[in-house]
Amino acid sequence: MRKAILFFVSALVLLMAGSAWIALFPTVPADLGGAENLDTRATQVQIPVGEGDHLDGWFLKGSQPAAVLLFAGYARDHRRMWRYAGFIHKLGSSVLTIDFRSARALSRKPTTLGFWELRDARAALDWLREQPGLAGVRVALFGESLGGATALALAAQRPDVAAVVADCPFSDGYSAIQDGFACELHLPAQPLAWIARQLARLVTGHDPGALDVTGALRALSGRPVLLIQTRLGDRFSVKEVDRLNASLGPRGESWTLDNVKHTEGWLHHREEYERRVSHFLDQHLGLSQPAAKPAAKPAAKPAAKPAKKPATHSTQHAPAHAPKKHA
Repeated sequence: MRKAILFFVSALVLLMAGSAWIALFPTVPADLGGAENLDTRATQVQIPVGEGDHLDGWFLKGSQPAAVLLFAGYARDHRRMWRYAGFIHKLGSSVLTIDFRSARALSRKPTTLGFWELRDARAALDWLREQPGLAGVRVALFGESLGGATALALAAQRPDVAAVVADCPFSDGYSAIQDGFACELHLPAQPLAWIARQLARLVTGHDPGALDVTGALRALSGRPVLLIQTRLGDRFSVKEVDRLNASLGPRGESWTLDNVKHTEGWLHHREEYERRVSHFLDQHLGLSQPAAKPAAKPAAKPAAKPAKKPATHSTQHAPAHAPKKHA
């Protein structure tokens, strides 16, 4: 009996350790989603990040005095962000997208849900500010999932960030871990989330549950934020969605979809997605080019059915008198 118990416990420990390793160092696919790979058009740069290390970045110079810094989510790299950087660059903005050190091929850092990712993001913003012609321009951050949470946390620390677009961020690191079990794996959140948090802290030396994104949102109450979320609950729970929306400040905007999976808003509602994001960035970065407009609809045929609209909820918090733009 003792041998059986020992075998079971040993097997459980090995399973948890193996799962933790996979979670900390996941496979990273290209995941272009049908968008053009802009690697050959972009300038690849190395960004110092301290500790004798660097980030890999891909930079496209724009025609307007504005820049957008883009962060990919968990188990994704810069190639994922070309779907967004492509249409943002057409607005005239410079764009920079990076590989977090937790997503690069060699000498990887473990995924920490904020610790290493926030350091990387801060170094990328510093590098962007040092580029000729970009030191004093308006800069926006754009991120999805883990990248969106990182963008919000960084903006709360940096008053030089003019605006943030966050697609499906989590409300805090521990909720993200719990929802990973409950929503994605359909397993009991407890005690699995607590065990996973302790294992990750033991392996990395950093607490993956520590990042407080709702707190960052509240700190950004005076700056423009566009939250794009889904209530489908396939990755983050509806409670997280509601918690984030409730933390939006007076200049925050929320676009919540009901019928798409996590971070798939662009994939399934591309025209509407690009229209909303383009208008938001055009408004808050002071771009001189007009925001992208939806294509004209063809004339309806007698037998044709009306186009299906995305199921969405949109809210916008704005002060009684809109603030004036500054040059």
